[in-house]
Formats: sequence, structure tokens, C-alpha cells
Amino acid sequence: MNSKELKSIRKELGLTQAELASLIEVSTRTIQGWEYGNQKVTKPIAEFLYRKAEKKKQRTINIHNKEIVMDVSQIETLSLKEMVTFCFENLEEFEKLPIIQMYINYYRNEAKANLLEKHVLSKSNK
Repeated sequence: MNSKELKSIRKELGLTQAELASLIEVSTRTIQGWEYGNQKVTKPIAEFLYRKAEKKKQRTINIHNKEIVMDVSQIETLSLKEMVTFCFENLEEFEKLPIIQMYINYYRNEAKANLLEKHVLSKSNK
């Protein structure tokens, strides 16, 4: 991994030099040395950062292709809490999907019909 790749991945991950340093447990000076090309990034760190960047890409929401992807290939199990958290973190994007809009409209119309039915029944009982 060269200095430009490191800086690019750091920015892609949305991290400052200090945040990246904290994440991989090195000093901010080490990150600066890597980014300026004064020091070489170790292979394990480079591999970790490549995986982290790839994971972020896979979790990116692709609204143009009408799909939202949650990469679970790197974990043993996925809890319901993790799935729900992912959905809520991406709620605005989910609501843009045509299939979700269809469900929202269906249940909204069903709820309206139920309210109308209750209203009609309550009026007829009076």
C-alpha cells in the first residue's frame, strides 16, 4: 500500500488521521509518516484497511440499481438487532425503494379502510 492509497482509503472511510491512528492503535505521527511516504505501511495493516474499505463499499446503498446491500460475509452470525439497526440507519434510502413504497401505500390504504369501517359501524350503532 502506497501513501496515496492509504490517504484515499482513510478518506473513503471518513476518518481523520487521529481517528485512523486510534482504530489501528498507532500514533498519529505514524499515520502521517505513512501518508507522506516516510514510512511503509505494514502488510497486516494494509490488508486490514483494504478489507475495511471493501466492507464499507459493500454496505453502500446503491439506489440507482434499487438495492441496498448489507455484506455479512465476514461475520459468523447476524443478529436481528444488527439487521434492524442497519435498516434504521438507512431508513431514508429504504423508503425510496419502489417495493417499500408499495408496502407503505398498501398498509396505509388498509389502515384507512379499517378506520372507515369502524367509523361506519360506530355510526350505524348509534
